Amino acid sequence: MKHRKVFRGLVLTFLVSACAFAVQSLRASPPIAAVVQTWHYDPLTNIVTLKIVNISHKDITAFNIAIKETYADGHVEQHELLEELVGKILVAKELQGTAAGESFRKQFGDGAFHPGEVRDEILSVQPELTNCQAVIDVVTYIDGTADAPVNNDGLGRIVEERKASVDSRKMAAEIIKTALADPNDTDPSMTAARKLQDKATVWRNSHTKMDLDPVVLESMADELKTVSSRNVNKRDALKQLVDREDATVSMLSVHVAVVKNGGQP
Repeated sequence: MKHRKVFRGLVLTFLVSACAFAVQSLRASPPIAAVVQTWHYDPLTNIVTLKIVNISHKDITAFNIAIKETYADGHVEQHELLEELVGKILVAKELQGTAAGESFRKQFGDGAFHPGEVRDEILSVQPELTNCQAVIDVVTYIDGTADAPVNNDGLGRIVEERKASVDSRKMAAEIIKTALADPNDTDPSMTAARKLQDKATVWRNSHTKMDLDPVVLESMADELKTVSSRNVNKRDALKQLVDREDATVSMLSVHVAVVKNGGQP
């Protein structure tokens, strides 16, 4: 029996080893705020479509699905799929009032999974699927609470990812501020970009836990390189980036400090 985990989100994407909670979740997880209503398998494309509904009265910001696939030859695949929505929520807020924001909202709305809303999750599977069991075992909400009746590890991974994103954004802002503080630096944007790229490279080569998000660091480094190449007031542009990151960290904080319903962190 093989296990795999897949994580989807704009905040970051990070693959980790599978754990036994997928089995426990499928067996014991009671229905929570989001449920899988139906699933459909297309044997021509080997695609499974899960139809999921938010049956709660709150906006959902992430959910984890424990999946068990059974095939005609008898072998079984078990894995988990995490759909992280916080990144989309932040992008929608950041682009609000712009043409890009309007285009984004036409495709993703405000990023959240609203009460009563139905959405499809698409899974790629192997040929000759005979059965697919899918149970949502972790849900986080817009108010910073969560349900995770049988999968505390899954909830922990969501919080870990979000904290890594926040810490990376804080690091980026501090590196930019340090570059700006040097009056003799003629190109502080490139100075900050190099330091961020170095931090990301070191993390990728030596990390042991998810304490930083290299994707965030590299994305910011690329943005700083763009600032360096443009004919603009680079110091003003960097100050605007710092203000934006500080605002993003503030918005993310409630989603990092998740409290499990029932009063447990």
